[in-house]
Amino acid sequence: MKWKIVISLLFVVGSVAAAVAVASSSAARSRAVEVMNSIRSSTRPPVAEIPPPPTPPKPRVPWNGEVELDHEQAEALGVTAVVVEPQTKPIRLEINGTTAHDPSTITQIRTRFSSLVKKVYVSLGETVRKGDPLVELYSVELAEAKSVFEQRMAQWLHDEKQLARHKMLFEQKAISEQVYLDTVNDEQKSRLDYKLARDKLSVYGLTDEEIHRVDNEEGEQLASLVLRSPSDGLVISRNVVQDNLYDISTVLIGIAPRNHLWVKGYVYESDQHRVAVGQTWDISFPYIPDKVIQAKIEYIDAKIDPATKTVQIRTSIPNPGDRLKADMLVRGAVLIPPREGRTVIPRNAMVLTDDDSYVFVRVGQSPDRYARRQIEPAKEYHDRVIVQSGLEPGEVVAARGSLILSQMYEDRSMSETGNPL
Repeated sequence: MKWKIVISLLFVVGSVAAAVAVASSSAARSRAVEVMNSIRSSTRPPVAEIPPPPTPPKPRVPWNGEVELDHEQAEALGVTAVVVEPQTKPIRLEINGTTAHDPSTITQIRTRFSSLVKKVYVSLGETVRKGDPLVELYSVELAEAKSVFEQRMAQWLHDEKQLARHKMLFEQKAISEQVYLDTVNDEQKSRLDYKLARDKLSVYGLTDEEIHRVDNEEGEQLASLVLRSPSDGLVISRNVVQDNLYDISTVLIGIAPRNHLWVKGYVYESDQHRVAVGQTWDISFPYIPDKVIQAKIEYIDAKIDPATKTVQIRTSIPNPGDRLKADMLVRGAVLIPPREGRTVIPRNAMVLTDDDSYVFVRVGQSPDRYARRQIEPAKEYHDRVIVQSGLEPGEVVAARGSLILSQMYEDRSMSETGNPL
């Protein structure tokens, strides 16, 4: 290939030289030179151009985990910020409950000997006063006890009179000392027997007045006894029927006082660690709008109800005017005192991601830079969140628009790491 180029050049040069020799004018010579230069340039191999050195890439700045917005973006997205406040007000733990009679004050009416019920004077739900008749009993056992009492009383009265006579005779030296001492012993023994017989009637439920009337009773009257109410109250149970026989194990009637009631509240298992004895409990009644009672928690059950997964708490409330009834539905709130170190933020400031709670905290004094921070909420109620840890009073967090910031944060994290959060 190269030898062909050389021969062509020699041929061209020879031709040009001949042309120069023949030409006689200077113009022709100049034209020949131009043609020669053009041929040389056309046959010269091209020179490769050297590209400029590449510009070195700028070093990549690692992401600092912050979400940045300019002022126009913040306004367009509706992002607003609030100042974190310390918790100064108690948490209102809303609970439901019911009223109930206080079982420790319920009077249980029983017969104290086997007996037949001749008559029942009260009905279930009836209000009774102290001394009102409840049931009339008929018992052979009672008749025997009354008869023994009469005998023992008569013997003691006889021995008491005999002692008075023998004492006078002894002082006059009319009887011996031994006879007098025997009389003293007889009086003491009969007095003790009388006292035991009287005490038995008291144990059977007879009042002093009824015992005093025993001496005037006869026939079926000795076997009869009317049980009377020992206090004012409401008949909440009646397990007695006329002409039936009952023993001492049967509760015939139950009477509950009406001056106070229990209130039982039910706290969910997740909240049971928040309540304590002595905390204030505001109690309201849905069907008595003007009735709100403030009480203190008196008792917290030691076990969780397996059916409802709740813990029972209890308090006592007064019932003036008898407006409240047992088994009424109540609503209320236990006031859990504020704790040092806790803070309060709006509910819309908190973002939940995979069961974790986060907020976006303003960085420094810049109004458009936010950093995500995990928090530990203590309680949510209404539109507020009590924060256990993770925030300090005075810090600024995004409120409205926090979900948008969370999405921007996740998008940036995806672009930086290639992995979703």
